[in-house]
Amino acid sequence: MKPAVSGVAGKLAMATAGAPAAPALQPTAATISGLPNVKFEFGVTIPAGKEMLRCIYAAFPSDRGVIAVPSAESHYTPGSHHLLAYRSDLTAEEIPPDKTGVWDCDDGAWQTHNKGSYYEAQEPEAHRDLPIGIAHKFQPGEVVILQAHYLNSTDADLDAHVELTLHTIDPARVVHEAGSIIFSNLNVTIAAHSRARATMTCTLPQDMYPVLLWSHMHRRGVNFVAETDDAAAAGALGALYEEKNWAEPVPREFPDPAVMLPKGSRITFSCDYENEGNTPLKFGNSAELNEMCLLHGMYWPRMTIPGAESCRGGVTMKETL
Repeated sequence: MKPAVSGVAGKLAMATAGAPAAPALQPTAATISGLPNVKFEFGVTIPAGKEMLRCIYAAFPSDRGVIAVPSAESHYTPGSHHLLAYRSDLTAEEIPPDKTGVWDCDDGAWQTHNKGSYYEAQEPEAHRDLPIGIAHKFQPGEVVILQAHYLNSTDADLDAHVELTLHTIDPARVVHEAGSIIFSNLNVTIAAHSRARATMTCTLPQDMYPVLLWSHMHRRGVNFVAETDDAAAAGALGALYEEKNWAEPVPREFPDPAVMLPKGSRITFSCDYENEGNTPLKFGNSAELNEMCLLHGMYWPRMTIPGAESCRGGVTMKETL
């Protein structure tokens, strides 16, 4: 099935440079702009008892100029572990001819085109909304990689459908460009019949105002905590994020006025696990056979330093509990 797309024209606006003062920001209204949405969707059949990763390359319209997205919502057939939208280095003209529809992305070969996360959801109905004046920006014809992870534990085939709808505004209304983080701790191992913790610390290369944060673990994950070492931010916010539900973590929406995590401060996040099985576990894609420890989020202003949004060079630690 070929991915569906819709969309129209807009103007480029330059985001304010430097470390901005925090304005009083109000929640955005997804329908106030009057501009058409951009919608990506696909369907796939998941055989009984199978776990699968399926992807599409989805291109933004090339005739609208820069597209500003302050709000997005997703819907998928229950049974998915997650829906992810990654940014890529491809344009519409560069999509491989053998991958113009739905394709198998279990092997990870597509990661060569992955330039970071944009959107992630772990519940069938989800939305991510940014404050007024804040939006992600996408270039004409820019390609995102839309990925669905399904685990069909039933004895019947599952006809699954996923969709991601992006609400757009005139780029001239964007004061600060938003970014998305996906801090991923690959250093995860849990011995059989044990309790363990995986921790990662990420140093911020610039000032950052978090808007949303949420976690990602697999089914042996029992607790997630993210904290800042900046005293002022910790005093205002407490822990940045806490969650015990691995399957459908609830994003934290940060307050207005925005609270800054300053350049040079550190975010430390940890995942606790209980492995009651006979097999050791390590980091990997399978929600049944592997574990993960990720911090997702949306923030502003967007960090442009390579690797900043993925915590490149982050420090990891493992311990037995």
